[in-house]
Amino acid sequence: MRWLLPIASAFTLTGLPVPGAQDKPIDVPIGSDNYRLIGNLHEPLGTVLTLQGVVVDGPYKGYEDGPNIRVQRINGRATQEDIQIKVVPGFQNDQKLKLRQTYELKGYETGAFVGLPKGAIEYGENKVGPQLPSFHLTTYFEFTRAERIPPIHLGPTDFVDREMMIEGRAGTRDRKAYIFGTTWRILVDSNTSWPDGFEDKTVECSGTIRKTEIANTYQLEKGVARLVKLEDSLGRQVALRGTAWSTNGQWWFNYRGTQLYVEGMESLPGWNVYLHGAPILITGILDEAQLPRIDQITAKPDRDRKKYFIVRKPSWKPLDALLAPERMDR
Repeated sequence: MRWLLPIASAFTLTGLPVPGAQDKPIDVPIGSDNYRLIGNLHEPLGTVLTLQGVVVDGPYKGYEDGPNIRVQRINGRATQEDIQIKVVPGFQNDQKLKLRQTYELKGYETGAFVGLPKGAIEYGENKVGPQLPSFHLTTYFEFTRAERIPPIHLGPTDFVDREMMIEGRAGTRDRKAYIFGTTWRILVDSNTSWPDGFEDKTVECSGTIRKTEIANTYQLEKGVARLVKLEDSLGRQVALRGTAWSTNGQWWFNYRGTQLYVEGMESLPGWNVYLHGAPILITGILDEAQLPRIDQITAKPDRDRKKYFIVRKPSWKPLDALLAPERMDR
């Protein structure tokens, strides 16, 4: 068992495609039967699927506005991938979805090209063109049936023999480290109890979930464990997965809905302006300090001071994406 190691080094979602670098785009003939377009739901566009998840309001700008679904299950299979897709009623369907409610939707992912191709419009010397995104394919889920269902709380039973990130309370029984949920427990380490400062704290483990012969008891294989709450990690080495943000050249970091500072963030090796909104891993020593208020960056040059968490002696790595349990920043 490993304690307080960066989750990014040990946790991936089995079976999900990993994006790879391409030297140039691949041309796909429209009329060819040898190619299929794979959507955000990891199936060819037009594949009939059943989704379960929470309906939320999409971003107010762009083509993903209106009702979206944050997917928790695809064809009954639980997922922790951060999938949010716009939903629209399909043929002869006038069902209205209520926000913040959990639904089961049957339908299919489809798409359309939106935006403006480069060079499509010529502008005069003093004319400003419309603010439109570049020409690209966007997808959405067209549902033919919608049914309200109870809220979904994913647990270890949904990820047996699969990798999972799961949160619970740290507890030691018979000198063995467990993580406890409301109806389950997971054996994290059978050889030792929790380290100092972990007992009865909120912890997060990631690894492969295995069944045991004891009811409602599971075992974590090849696991990594860490404290979740920032206040529990003060003075400790931390590995935080979150999102980098900036306004007017001022940078900060969002960890599960909490804004915090990273010491010398904009001067870190390899840092650049394109990391705005990017998922990253920040490692360092967690501290607290009175620092300029982030919410006043555009309001006043001499910002008021407020207590913030700050990561000292930091380093960083890019991430492909955050998982759904980590996306409390939207």
